[in-house]
Amino acid sequence: MRFFPPSLEVPVILAILFVGLASSNTDAQQQGFQPSVTATPLSNRVAIGEIGVLMIKVNGGNARVPETISVEGLEFAQTGRESNIAIQNGVRTMQTIYSYRFRGNEPGTYTIPSIQVQVGNSTIVTKPVAITIFERNEDEAIDATRPLFAKLELPKKEFYTNELIPFTVTAYVRGRNSLRDIGPVVFKHENLITSGFEKTNGSGGEIGSTYYSSVAIPSTLFALKPGSFRIGPATVGLRLLDEASGFGFPSFFTRTVAREISTNTVNINVKSLPNNAPISFTGGVGSFKLATVASITDVSIGDPISMKFVVTGKGNLQTMEAPVFSVPQTGIWKTYDPSKTLEKERDSDGFSEGVVEFSRVIIPEAKVDNIPTFELAYFDPDKGEYVTLKSEPIPVTIRADATAAPVVERPGVANMPTDTDTSFSAASRPTAQHEDILHIRTTSPRWVAASKVGKRGLEFYLVQILFSAAFFTILGFGAVRWWKLREQNESISALTFRKAVKKLPGPGSNRREFFQYVLEAIEIWRKENPDAPDKLHDIVSEVSDRCGAVLYSGKTQTDAPVSRDEASEYRSILERLLQS
Repeated sequence: MRFFPPSLEVPVILAILFVGLASSNTDAQQQGFQPSVTATPLSNRVAIGEIGVLMIKVNGGNARVPETISVEGLEFAQTGRESNIAIQNGVRTMQTIYSYRFRGNEPGTYTIPSIQVQVGNSTIVTKPVAITIFERNEDEAIDATRPLFAKLELPKKEFYTNELIPFTVTAYVRGRNSLRDIGPVVFKHENLITSGFEKTNGSGGEIGSTYYSSVAIPSTLFALKPGSFRIGPATVGLRLLDEASGFGFPSFFTRTVAREISTNTVNINVKSLPNNAPISFTGGVGSFKLATVASITDVSIGDPISMKFVVTGKGNLQTMEAPVFSVPQTGIWKTYDPSKTLEKERDSDGFSEGVVEFSRVIIPEAKVDNIPTFELAYFDPDKGEYVTLKSEPIPVTIRADATAAPVVERPGVANMPTDTDTSFSAASRPTAQHEDILHIRTTSPRWVAASKVGKRGLEFYLVQILFSAAFFTILGFGAVRWWKLREQNESISALTFRKAVKKLPGPGSNRREFFQYVLEAIEIWRKENPDAPDKLHDIVSEVSDRCGAVLYSGKTQTDAPVSRDEASEYRSILERLLQS
């Protein structure tokens, strides 16, 4: 039986509740009830990074509480309030609970000071509350008395700077199939570099006599400097099954709720690397192998050779740099800054091997027989010492003149003696021998009539015409190309430095073509000015090195257009050389 229309039931109920609360306050005031305020935490001991709750209970009237509470070392935030009617000593009164969340990041005992609360016309002061923030270690992280918790695990607590260490954050939720989704993992430390938390491994099992659903999230870290540090807690976002919606039982109408939990902390000791590092040590820590390949081994002086280095192994590939010459090659080989390729899916995770590739351009400045040894030093944390990897020398053919064709020796073909060659003695004329002629027919032959050859048809002549046209077309293209190359070589040989400066490309042209043209202009200047002052030659060498770095270092985009500032800078340098 309804007393009100459905559309008026909720407003009427709220109005009755408001009148009841107001009357309860009036009753409390008429009977001389004194309001009271208490500040009580759910627990006086809270682990680092975990959330604690402080409740301010107000009995006897409406109250005004502070929006936040200031305590050095603790972070506070008000989360809401809840009101209900309570009966104390036969008197109806309204009770309101104001909730605050707090968290501490350093262990110690903190005091929440007295809080002033305004209730009606009265100001009531709460008593101070002591809160202890403690470190929860790995042994204390798993606690079957809690409905959900998380654990931070490292395989070792002492390691070297730049050593790659795998670690795992595991979240536990009480009940089967109770963990529905894993949210972001937050793990920060100013001295640590961590990789992303992407892979997950869901499972479950009993802890004590209680079943927990769990999910493990692996990652890696390495330290930037030595020292003793406390890392963690990591925070994990979860979405789990709401207990009020049929927890643990299949249902089409189950609800999920979002939660955030914190892990334990871990104290680590990071050791510095030994001071006896080789010159070729570039920062790699782990265990690696080196493979070296040259792009070409038959060049002229001044031609670039691209060296490819492939490093494989377990360890920190992010801090590793490219191999270097074992012995400095000043005046023999010119080198440029290397490029590095480390794909995320090919990086080492500390358990499996990773691959990193380096590319470095080297240019011969003198005639040598081989590319000398490159070496790469790394620190092996298991051995506690540095290890140096060395490549084998690579034989090369280097010509002084780029236009001189190399002598090609064909295996299996003997070099014929010349008229002036006296190393061969004259051989006597051989005598004909006929014993090796066999199977000569001695019987009468059997004659066969010759076949009549018909007149060549139209198809024969068409095929001949097509093949002839194709041959002379290719021959014509070859002749035209030869003539253009001849004209180009003659124009280059006749090009002066003044004309080269005038023909320098402008802003917006391809950077590779622009800097190649600058290098050609500089070479022309050197030929025209061999007796120029050393100061000018130093400037020209510096400009040449800068152009070579742009073309061969692999750290700039050579296919991009040259900027106006770059074009103006190099044009002004060439014009100054023209005026000198």
